[in-house]
Amino acid sequence: MKEQKLHKTEVLLSESFMYDGVIIALLISVANNIYDLSLLDLANEFILILIIWYGIIEHFIRNSNVINLDVRYRLLFYTTLLGGATLNTFVYKSYGISYIPILIAPMLITLLIDYEFGASAGLILSLSTAFHHHDFFMFLHFFPQVFISNLMLKNIKNRIQVVKAGFVAGVVSLIMILFQEPVRHFYFSLQDYLILFLNPLFSSFAVLGLLPYIEVATRVYSNIGLLEIATINHPLLKSLSLHAPGTYQHSMRVAEFAEHAAESIGANAVLVRTCAMYHDIGKIRNPEYFAENLKSLENNPHNTLKPEVSKSIIMKHVTDGIEIARKHRLPIQIELAIPQHHGTRVMKYFYAKAVNESGSVDPAQYTYAGPKPKSKEMGILMIADVVEATSKSLKESSVDAFRQIVEKTIVELIQEGELTDTELTTSDLKIITDTFVQIYENMLKHRIEYPVINEDIETIS
Repeated sequence: MKEQKLHKTEVLLSESFMYDGVIIALLISVANNIYDLSLLDLANEFILILIIWYGIIEHFIRNSNVINLDVRYRLLFYTTLLGGATLNTFVYKSYGISYIPILIAPMLITLLIDYEFGASAGLILSLSTAFHHHDFFMFLHFFPQVFISNLMLKNIKNRIQVVKAGFVAGVVSLIMILFQEPVRHFYFSLQDYLILFLNPLFSSFAVLGLLPYIEVATRVYSNIGLLEIATINHPLLKSLSLHAPGTYQHSMRVAEFAEHAAESIGANAVLVRTCAMYHDIGKIRNPEYFAENLKSLENNPHNTLKPEVSKSIIMKHVTDGIEIARKHRLPIQIELAIPQHHGTRVMKYFYAKAVNESGSVDPAQYTYAGPKPKSKEMGILMIADVVEATSKSLKESSVDAFRQIVEKTIVELIQEGELTDTELTTSDLKIITDTFVQIYENMLKHRIEYPVINEDIETIS
């Protein structure tokens, strides 16, 4: 029943966004023609953008694990694209073609959403601008720099890479103009060539300046912003380490497993590490009810509680985590990861306890609300969370025993259908298993024993 409701909701959402392309195409066409309105040009540009939208972008939207996570991703994509079109028209009319900041919108979209959408935005802006001015050479000038700069921004981890992308785009801009010179004879001055080179570079500076404000306003964070959140000096993590030290250590170990596993299969390691660090932040409110924070299992408060009460307390850490994420305006990626890391799994320990006490019990009462993990990164987070928690039950630390835990966990999650929406392949899961085992093996390594110092040597006080 729950799966049917989720599917119905997804269908309704997809239908509600079906005509977005028509509205966006119309608004971009109007933006391009706002100064020199021509109904024929407007109609032609409208049709052109529609073809690109429903021929390319709709395919990306249907197959993207990012833009469908939350409606704010779509709204951010639309507003950035429209803002870029309007800005380009205004700059062209006021200063000329050399000054058009064609890179700003595509770069922002790539950093905040995905490369495919950034490149698609660049295609629309480049082609519609060239089409409006009846100059295909403009497209040959704009799109190569958009494509290359956005390609350089895939999964970046620091701000200097944005500047490097702007610099390379400036070089590409000059090259594309020089290639056209024999055919078109621009008769540009040295100043014109300097502007063509500096425009993409200054556009990258503008992107860096705008990025933090967009992240704070929308809570959609780039990898750069996520890295700034993924620090042990963050007040929330400091509070977690103080009030729930066991949960804090668990989160750090999950982050290590998940980050390396994501890197090994080409997923977003920055995203999964950040989400792993905060995935159990809700436990900060009732730390004493979670096993990792107990000084001894004999003092477990659940020993005296009914299983339904224990279940409610444990499940509440998910809703508490979401509430804390919203209160502190953590990235939306973290808020979405908190319920996904448990998916729709049954709380087996308390379910078994309830069955032993009452006989027949509906497992749905002990099932997390979900949703299931929706991406490779969230699938890795779920696996890492279960594996790290389960590995603590090992009576004897050994690589073989740990490998069995990882393999058993993955098999169980597959059988429960928790990894269905993650697009993790069999090959990915094997690589993840090997990566986890390698990390665990490294953890087991001991330092060499230092030689004993001569005890007869007088201690200097």
